[in-house]
Amino acid sequence: MNFEVQDVDAMGRIGKININGKEMITPNMFPVIHPYKNLLPMVDLKEIGAQAVFTNAYIIYQNRSKREIVLNKGIHEFLNFDGLIATDSGAFQQYMYNNKEMVINPADIEAFQEKIDSDFPVILDLPVQLDDTYEQAMFKVNETLKRAKDNIERRRNTNCNWFGPVHGGKYKDLLKKSAVEMSHLDFAVYAIGGLVKAFLDYRFELTLEVLLTVKKNIIPNKPIHMFGLGLPQFFSLAIACGCDLMDSAAYILYAKKNRYFTLSTGTKNIEELTEFPCHCPICMKYTPNELKAFEDDLKTQLLAKHNLYLSFSELKTVRQAIREGNLWELVDQRIRNHPNLVKAFNIVKKNLDFFEFHEKLYKKCGRLFVSSESLSRPLIHRYIKKLSTNYRPPLDAQYLIILPELDIKGKFSPSINNWLGEINRTEIIPRKSIHIVFLSNFFGIIPLELLDTFPMGQHEAISSTEMKENLYKNCLLKAENYIRSYHMSYKKFGILIPETFFNQYEENINFYKDHPIYGIKNLLKTKYNLNFIISNEIKDMLLFFKAD
Repeated sequence: MNFEVQDVDAMGRIGKININGKEMITPNMFPVIHPYKNLLPMVDLKEIGAQAVFTNAYIIYQNRSKREIVLNKGIHEFLNFDGLIATDSGAFQQYMYNNKEMVINPADIEAFQEKIDSDFPVILDLPVQLDDTYEQAMFKVNETLKRAKDNIERRRNTNCNWFGPVHGGKYKDLLKKSAVEMSHLDFAVYAIGGLVKAFLDYRFELTLEVLLTVKKNIIPNKPIHMFGLGLPQFFSLAIACGCDLMDSAAYILYAKKNRYFTLSTGTKNIEELTEFPCHCPICMKYTPNELKAFEDDLKTQLLAKHNLYLSFSELKTVRQAIREGNLWELVDQRIRNHPNLVKAFNIVKKNLDFFEFHEKLYKKCGRLFVSSESLSRPLIHRYIKKLSTNYRPPLDAQYLIILPELDIKGKFSPSINNWLGEINRTEIIPRKSIHIVFLSNFFGIIPLELLDTFPMGQHEAISSTEMKENLYKNCLLKAENYIRSYHMSYKKFGILIPETFFNQYEENINFYKDHPIYGIKNLLKTKYNLNFIISNEIKDMLLFFKAD
């Protein structure tokens, strides 16, 4: 298998998988299908956008008549599907239903998958349950690793590209052990297991903790698969955290319960719908009332098609966001779908150094900061770090002027342009002795010489009443970071707080009473006892500096 990464954003990767003359783009999803009782025809799956499917080799193996047919035809001809096919070994049934009566021999079921020419067979692993004790989880991790090593020795079909399951459940040290040791073994895809029950309970925070633990410890040149990730509102966040592939039966399992996928309000029962908020072929052809009247199998089939259309549409949206460098903006929108998704974003905040390491230095267009979660963007985190470690105030600077960021940035603001002109034309003190910085809600301190650089000079930011307190505290914390690092470089400080200013429409309006610049006074006086002036006039500050 060849896996070529073509573009990245956050830890999402546009990649191309080439295997056995077939191609698959990532990130992508394998719809899970029953090997001979699937409600959706394979031609429909391909039409909807499936480049690959996931089916169960164990179910085929247990049915003697079907087993012989598949052995003679091969899995592709049997399913009438010329895309990529992944096959599960039966471990999922044991995991989901805790069926201890299921007896599967790893050597037999793995050899069977090779004989039917599965593109992506899965070893017979022992998935860790979320309620397993540490000792139970450790046994399963060690046994899965042993089986993985045995599998490598038994392989015969070189066209098979094996999934190597990574386990550990909620135990991070076991996840790390599993990821590190699997990295040393020859598997085409590393697949994180044991999370389906977490998905069903909307435990997205735990899911991301598991994913990031694996991502930090697995080799980066292979795709990461997540077993059972099927809720499209979670796709963007999971992909931003490093998921490349996923499989899901949710599209049909939810359909059997009359559940209809949406991106704005999660899953809805069709009994709740008067109109379909979607323009896929199913929703364009039928109304909810018409769909409700159909017999169960047809109703399930049509709902499942819609759920798949929405899922693949969201994957296209995510891939396009990666290409445009807008994945974080998409995540900002999607996590509003459910409180547990917003809660899960806390995992990003706790791992900013790791995300910043993977973040691009530059992007094609400016950034949009539209929520309190935007405060934790890796780009902003990188800026604050570099301002502390890779920056030095101008050597001739003796005096610091702090200007407020207004409705538009820098020289595009009429008032800021006037203030800068007055400072540049001054004859009161040498211009080179003055250093100018701006106080920004999202970035804290932005030196004038960095104002037009990315991303400080290429962003639009929200400033809503609901976010004022968060923005205020965040801004002052970042400002203090700068002052703590560089206050010794200046003799005096000036803070400009105007009474009014001209906005971008040349309207003279009152200055914001809740701007964070009001908090700078206490910072300079109480914490650092610095020599400063607060004024609404540039000239007053320049005279204050001259009186040195």
